[in-house]
Amino acid sequence: MNDKEIILSRIAEIISRRGFFKRNNSEFKARLKCVGLNSFYEKYSEYLVPYWYKTGYSQKFENSNEEYDVFLGLDYIFTDLYQADRHNDIINLLKELTKSFNIPYISEALEDDFKELANLYELLGLEIEIEYDKVIVSVCTASNSIRINELFSVESWLKGSHPEVYDAYDSAIDAYTLGHAGSCIESCRTCLVSLFSKYRGTESFAKWMRGAFNTTGDSENATLQDLSNALDRDLKKSDLAEFFSENSQGKLTKTKTIYMIYSMMSDYGTHRNEATRETPTPEDALLSLRLTDSILFWVYSKRR
Repeated sequence: MNDKEIILSRIAEIISRRGFFKRNNSEFKARLKCVGLNSFYEKYSEYLVPYWYKTGYSQKFENSNEEYDVFLGLDYIFTDLYQADRHNDIINLLKELTKSFNIPYISEALEDDFKELANLYELLGLEIEIEYDKVIVSVCTASNSIRINELFSVESWLKGSHPEVYDAYDSAIDAYTLGHAGSCIESCRTCLVSLFSKYRGTESFAKWMRGAFNTTGDSENATLQDLSNALDRDLKKSDLAEFFSENSQGKLTKTKTIYMIYSMMSDYGTHRNEATRETPTPEDALLSLRLTDSILFWVYSKRR
């Protein structure tokens, strides 16, 4: 099972917790029909209808449906959509489901559950928060559908071609969902080092940064001495303050940027408890995950 499948199963499990989702017969039918997925309601209605009714002596009796199981119903639907590569339908359904969250009860008794769910939504490119009596859903990037397709395609590539890189990526996601920011960033760093080590060349002295140097295309116009100078002499801490700006010298820009990301992940992840202590926040962990996602997709696009 891939990471994204696990994330979707975790989302289904949280939504299925007692009191989280409104419990009436029309709820799932409305949510699925509103996003064009009514066929899935018909397929899995046995798990999605909480009550059945029997009429006797001119009176209707309400009985609990023993088959009602929110987790099973949602998990089956997510699995079907995932295996059919219907990523946009998954996102539309995730957004639509928030309309049936039991906000008063969540606000009173399930705040931690909602925070856990919000972390999982973020990993799929969505932000959710409670404002007054409803859930506000927003996308984390300008082009949500593109980002989602990137996440799913990269994961499959890593799992098939670079399982050890996938393990580090998987650890980063697990750490983030559990709220362990430092461990998440540390695993992101391991993921980058493991990935670029694949492309460092055959020389025994070659390090992982040689792989970044080769992958970026900087090696076509620069020498190994240029690489050494860029990392040992040219790369100043002031560059970090201008992280999102173009390098003023315009030389080995991409390689140096990857090294700066690595340095940040080292300070806030692997070496966070050393002489100069850093205290990574959940926002720092999410930034590292998104940077890692972008770099992974960039390498995947160049190598496929």
